[in-house]
Amino acid sequence: MTTTSAEAVRLRARAVDLLGAPAAVSAASLLALGGWDAVVSVPLAVAAALAPALARIDVAERRLPNALTVPLLLLGAAAGAVRLVQGDLAPLAALACGLVLLAMALAGGMGMGDVKLGLALALATATLGWAAPLTGLAASVMVGGVLGAAALVAGRRTVPFGPALLLGNAIAAAAGASGVL
Repeated sequence: MTTTSAEAVRLRARAVDLLGAPAAVSAASLLALGGWDAVVSVPLAVAAALAPALARIDVAERRLPNALTVPLLLLGAAAGAVRLVQGDLAPLAALACGLVLLAMALAGGMGMGDVKLGLALALATATLGWAAPLTGLAASVMVGGVLGAAALVAGRRTVPFGPALLLGNAIAAAAGASGVL
């Protein structure tokens, strides 16, 4: 996969993207303090690190670049594979979430970048247990609904779904890591 020069310009970090560093350190630290292993901590910390850039790009351009979503998806898949080898079937719940997102995309409700990001986040949260990816999807849909309603009130007909996916899965990760799920 190559990055065109136009895409490289769009991917250039902005000041808001720097918020990903303290978010990643905070996520990794809190997970480590909670006794979670690297299979949980690494994909969730990387997702936290990329979240500001992903949200910014999706809001500005209504797209989620492969240069950010595909590595996150591969990391989530690796973490899911580790859990499956350990006998944990939670990654299957993440795959079910991915199928729901794919169906929504095929129905015209979102783009494939949202599907890739949603599956990556579902696989990352699945390292916390089967309820986390399902909660992440449900929370993302609720956040997206609230954002959509606000957009309608403001006279807009569409909203990017990436920020809702990021926030919904962050809520699920926090709930899963704290033992609420």
